[in-house]
Amino acid sequence: MPFVMLYPNCEPLMPQITKAENRRLVSLCSFVSFVVAAGLLIAGCAGEPKHPTWKNATGAEQHERLMWQAVRDKDWANVERHLSPTFAGVTADGRLFDRAGWLEQWKSSEMREFSLGEVQTQPEGLDMKVTYILHGQASAKALLMSSGLRVVSVWQDVRGRWMLSAISMTPIQTQ
Repeated sequence: MPFVMLYPNCEPLMPQITKAENRRLVSLCSFVSFVVAAGLLIAGCAGEPKHPTWKNATGAEQHERLMWQAVRDKDWANVERHLSPTFAGVTADGRLFDRAGWLEQWKSSEMREFSLGEVQTQPEGLDMKVTYILHGQASAKALLMSSGLRVVSVWQDVRGRWMLSAISMTPIQTQ
């Protein structure tokens, strides 16, 4: 037994201090655990933002919708900011475009409205793959078709910013 001071009634001082410290430590740990659990619960219940922006978007589906909104609203600065430098896009008629060509293609069209359906997101390592059906109205017939397009896109996190690196559009065949 290590050196322990004794009270006049011969009770060791060390075990009493240890019990008091343990109670404080347990109380502190309980409080910290409660605060962390409450914070996680609140953050988890908050869900997706009601009106996502490029700064608060939490997933690839939201980024995809923001990209189409930017095209519709002719917000070319945000479209360019979120297209990867090595971007590759394939239109419904099979034409392949690099980043500059894709921008020109959409700048020359008039996107009036769009909707996404059957959206699925899947992680692909550090990337996110988004598949969906795109319906919309645009002036360029080759870009959007009345029956809709099946779209596959790949988003990459590049230095903390999600960027669209590839997209492929396939016309939905009506029978």
